[in-house]
Amino acid sequence: MINKLKPFLPYLAAIAFFVALTLAYFNPVILKGKQLIQSDNIHAVGMAKELVDLEKSTGEKAQWTNSMFGGMPAYQIKGDSSANLFSYINRFFRLGLPYHSVAIVFLYLLGFFLLLRSMGFSHWLSIAGAVAFGFGSYNFIIIIAGHITQAYAVALMAPVLAGIIYTYNKNRWGGGLITAIALGAEIAYNHVQVTYYLAILILIIVLEKLVRAIVNNTVHDFINRSTILLVAAILGVLPNITNLWTTYEYGKYSMRGKSELQAELNKEMKQAQTGDEQKEKTHRTDGLDPDYVFAWSYGKMETFSLLIPNLMGGASDALANKPEVMAQVDDRLKSIVGEQYQYWGSKPFTSGPVYVGALTFFLFVLALFFYQGREKWWLLAGTILSVVLAWGYNLEWFNMFMFNHFPLYNKFRTVEMALVIATVTIPLLGLLGLKAVVEKPTLIKEKSAHFLITFLLSGGVALVFYLFPDLFFNFMADHELTAINAQKAASPDQAAMYDLLISEIAGARMSLLKTDALRSFIFILLGSGSLWFFATGKLTRKYLLPGLILLILIDMWGVDRRYINNSHFVPARQLRQQFTQSEADKAILNDKDPNFRVFAIYSNPFSEVNTSYFHKSLGGYHGAKLQRYQDVIDNYLIENYQSMVAHLQETQTLDDFDTLLSTMPVVNMLNTRYIIVHPKMPPVRNPYAMGNAWLVKDVKIVSSVKDELFALQTEDLHKTAIIHADFAAQLENVTMGTIGGSIKLTAYHPERLEYHAHVETPQMAVFSEIYYPAGWKAYINGIETPVLRADYLLRALPIPAGESTIEFRFEPVSYHFGKILAAFSSLVILGLFGIYLYRRKTLID
Repeated sequence: MINKLKPFLPYLAAIAFFVALTLAYFNPVILKGKQLIQSDNIHAVGMAKELVDLEKSTGEKAQWTNSMFGGMPAYQIKGDSSANLFSYINRFFRLGLPYHSVAIVFLYLLGFFLLLRSMGFSHWLSIAGAVAFGFGSYNFIIIIAGHITQAYAVALMAPVLAGIIYTYNKNRWGGGLITAIALGAEIAYNHVQVTYYLAILILIIVLEKLVRAIVNNTVHDFINRSTILLVAAILGVLPNITNLWTTYEYGKYSMRGKSELQAELNKEMKQAQTGDEQKEKTHRTDGLDPDYVFAWSYGKMETFSLLIPNLMGGASDALANKPEVMAQVDDRLKSIVGEQYQYWGSKPFTSGPVYVGALTFFLFVLALFFYQGREKWWLLAGTILSVVLAWGYNLEWFNMFMFNHFPLYNKFRTVEMALVIATVTIPLLGLLGLKAVVEKPTLIKEKSAHFLITFLLSGGVALVFYLFPDLFFNFMADHELTAINAQKAASPDQAAMYDLLISEIAGARMSLLKTDALRSFIFILLGSGSLWFFATGKLTRKYLLPGLILLILIDMWGVDRRYINNSHFVPARQLRQQFTQSEADKAILNDKDPNFRVFAIYSNPFSEVNTSYFHKSLGGYHGAKLQRYQDVIDNYLIENYQSMVAHLQETQTLDDFDTLLSTMPVVNMLNTRYIIVHPKMPPVRNPYAMGNAWLVKDVKIVSSVKDELFALQTEDLHKTAIIHADFAAQLENVTMGTIGGSIKLTAYHPERLEYHAHVETPQMAVFSEIYYPAGWKAYINGIETPVLRADYLLRALPIPAGESTIEFRFEPVSYHFGKILAAFSSLVILGLFGIYLYRRKTLID
């Protein structure tokens, strides 16, 4: 028995080491029961509250929520993975460790360790690579930001690569199985953007393998192995089909799909232009706006933060948080300088840099000269492409080409995320370089000039930045200089003071760069010195690798603690108090009507989730709202919000607030019963809220999306429904001209709404519910009836004369059929896995 377990002992020891290392870092979580404050995770709690409450009380997993933006599919908020085999596999590999912190870093380490082992690395080298990748600063920054699914998707990039490389280089069947499991687990975390970048890297690998196969005349073998990988990819996708299908379907109607409104506006603009004017840029109609996509573009010089973390100040924290720096600032300007960001790069703000480690960067450069294996070229190509994509607007000609022509590229924002590729490829290529040197120490002496060049291109660069920082940077963001120079021009008598202010801010930031540049130089000096002593026989491998692991860990640990340290942990009770009922919330919750909306205007209603936690909100927080709702926000709700705030600032009272609300038809048609003007004040009840449903006596048919939107302000929505011509055929038997009868909501459920109507003649009813054609169905007295779109984003139905029971049900085929397909394919994969294990056991026996 012991002999059978012996081959697994190194793996078990590595797992134990990774668990211990991760627990040591997150000791407040384990020892004191504390939790991290993670902003996006807090947002997720607020967004999903209605769904969580429903599941707790009934066991149902709803796929629609009304808690944000009037109502939207819940696919990207709280998906249902109960039929997905890979969700259970993921749960197993987390080993029961805390989901939001410890388990993530453990998987960073374990995944990269398995990648290196699959490539034939020794145990110690694999641990070194795991530490270098796992403790990369970006990996920790996304944890503290609460990008949990993103972090898990990043952690599983390495195992997917392991399966692909193992398939091409070694056992194709075993590699295919690893690929299927790893890719399925990766996709199960449902972070499409990270998976997309992984797919780009995989494409580079496949192209490199194809070129090599053509050169070596092994195309047949390449096709066989690629076919196995294709089948593995299908097996990885199928159990995830529910999430993928619903995400794809929702994407067509969200901000990431096609904007019908913008398409019409562009067409009108083109028709109005003549000659050269037609060459002017129009707004994009498909996918996200490029300004939105490229807002977080990495600066070209900022790329050196891969080597020096505080090259551009690190995070957007106040300089006042750096007392060692502020001690050097002129006392007269300390308060002003202390309020400025440490970060001064090209992004609006940032949580921190993508730092791969000084020693890791040195090893990456070393590999360019000392490693001659076939992996070097796809790893180098992936790294370069990753950096170039992250530059965004800072390399506009290339990235706009990608944006306009590369499939799906315009669906994703925050292009700096492309650096997740580099966070994998740089340590992997670096470890290949270290492996080459460790296996043949004489290489360093044989190529001493190359070794010196490697040192100069890494440590030398860091030293130059330390000695001559002002040769490369002015340490001021463009917008800062513009603002200060404007103030200087307005107050010429204070010009000298403004010049001093610029000098002091720049000096403080320069100090941050110099400190980290020297720090990186020292780590590279120690690491390169260790390799030189090893090459000259003065240091044995027994001490070299543990020493390098320790250096890498000290380097990365020190930088990571800037972003996750004990100050970021709070008692679980305090975290639960993030959502505490205000006086306004309590008053609204006393209203037992199950379905109305709330508009909170004491902060930006379109970037907060506190309202969504307690109520059905007009606002919310989500990166992929329905496009039509975004159109309404842009053209009505933002202006309404600003008007309300301005009114309160001017009057300091609620006098005439009701009159103001009467001028806001969109707020009213969305059944906004309460306005929260301040958490500690009673909410304002809106007397003009139009209720859950109403009957109209007239229908206005419009032929354009623009007219459909802007008629909301000109028509009396109580009496007239605005219907696009696409739905006109469904109105033939509807009587117009009188309103006779009543309609009211009788039962509420996120996915099922029931109304009772009593009308003397056939009528048209408008429902204050968001129109979404991919799932919502209507039944009148049990008979399915087509749902019309009214008032740009609401639902409408023709109601027959007499008593009627009207039911809306959310029944998306993509979800229900996808779940069946996911369950079936999960069983198929389990069967194939069982057959593989049986055949393997038979062959061994």
